[in-house]
Amino acid sequence: MNRIFACLILWINISSLAFADISKEKLPIPRFVTIKFDEVNVRTGPVIDCPIEWVFIRKGEPVEIIAEYEQWRKVRDINGEGGWVHASALSAKRSVIVVSKNITPLIALPGRYDDVVVQLKPKIRCNLIKCKEDWCQVVCKTYKGWIVKKLLWGIYPDE
Repeated sequence: MNRIFACLILWINISSLAFADISKEKLPIPRFVTIKFDEVNVRTGPVIDCPIEWVFIRKGEPVEIIAEYEQWRKVRDINGEGGWVHASALSAKRSVIVVSKNITPLIALPGRYDDVVVQLKPKIRCNLIKCKEDWCQVVCKTYKGWIVKKLLWGIYPDE
């Protein structure tokens, strides 16, 4: 309990500094990244002494960085769950999650629904290659193709 209280006090004291530092960073906040390892601790505050609140257990899971403090990143997942993760546990590689409620076609070329590569189930994770306008090229398992950007979590509309 004392450790949680200490982390809370520390977080309150540094929160104004953390948000002041954000404007000096070269990389934008918020931004998407992925989890680098199969097990990554998520802490209640941006120091190693803060308790582990929960653990990411999936390498390549997309998360959104919403704040930074020194070598720590405050992240959240698709469900809005999050906390503080050390920057070394994150990768700049991008992945996305299909958020369509229905099976969605992965197509060979943007807008060409007559050339379906594979049908994607909802919530499948895919590696992001690139986006052009309203479409993103992804690799899902061994299948490569294009999907409408608005059906993906892990990419902003203006990217």
